[in-house]
Amino acid sequence: MHITRRQLLAMGLACAPAAIARRAMAQQGYPSRPVTIVAPFAPGGNIDVVARTLSIPLGKTLGQSVVVDNRPGAGGAIGTAVVARAEPDGYNLLIAVPSQLSTLPHLFKTPYRMDSFVPIGLTARTTMILVARKNDARFATFEKFVELARSAPGALSAGHAGPGTPNHMALLRMEDAVRGSFNAIAYKGSGPALTNLLGGQIDLVFDQIVSSMPYLKSGDLQALAVLSTAPDPALPGVPLLAERGLPGFDATTYTGLLAPAGTPPEVVATVASALDRSLDDKTLVETLGAVGSYTMHGNGQAFTRLLEEESQLAAKFVAEGRLVTN
Repeated sequence: MHITRRQLLAMGLACAPAAIARRAMAQQGYPSRPVTIVAPFAPGGNIDVVARTLSIPLGKTLGQSVVVDNRPGAGGAIGTAVVARAEPDGYNLLIAVPSQLSTLPHLFKTPYRMDSFVPIGLTARTTMILVARKNDARFATFEKFVELARSAPGALSAGHAGPGTPNHMALLRMEDAVRGSFNAIAYKGSGPALTNLLGGQIDLVFDQIVSSMPYLKSGDLQALAVLSTAPDPALPGVPLLAERGLPGFDATTYTGLLAPAGTPPEVVATVASALDRSLDDKTLVETLGAVGSYTMHGNGQAFTRLLEEESQLAAKFVAEGRLVTN
């Protein structure tokens, strides 16, 4: 039987109300099945730890299990793209640091943009630190480190976890702050960078405290400074940059939860409310605190402001030719 274009259009219009009704019913009962949080990095890292620890109280609050799905690769772009393409129904969420959405699109063509997502809220903050080998006499004080960075541009080799990562952004911020420069070396994560630091192949590593903590506890590494405006309870006695002549320096990295653009506002509100309540869970607070991450309340607007600030900073570094993929 031949069906005309007009008949197809009529059929489509007739089906539309039914589809809208089905979606409305699904929203009213949200969530009616397990929710997935995509963690776009490998298991064991900061984002993975935050996602898995958060999934338990979040699932209890939502009344459905929350599953963590690791989709690593391309600095977080692969997993981020998975959620950008997902059905905007609240069942596929993304946990992210600003670099995935704000920095990577400045470095290469990503299959998503910042407006591909709806920020739900912040989840945690993690301190960035500058570490060196324990007995490296060149860094007996932070002032000696600054003097070297200024007087011998490029002489100090500094490792980071890859182009555009929070670790890399912290390194670039430090260059501006001390008016010096480093021989920046990119690695595929903090692990390889720390291995080379311990082996003496490089001088310094800009890192998240979660990765460096085991080596700080063992005494193999020393923290030269906490790269934030607030002291870290896990590093008592380690100086803040504000105490070393660099007031306002803050390279703290944040994680937050997002949904695909187009997710119904009532679904976003449901997840945001559940997230806010979950962040007060005692086990979550203690587990993250033990590894140097700290739960942080903040709505979608607060997360959006952080993303926009990071994007502006990334654009600046790209324009200066200091933020590149190689």
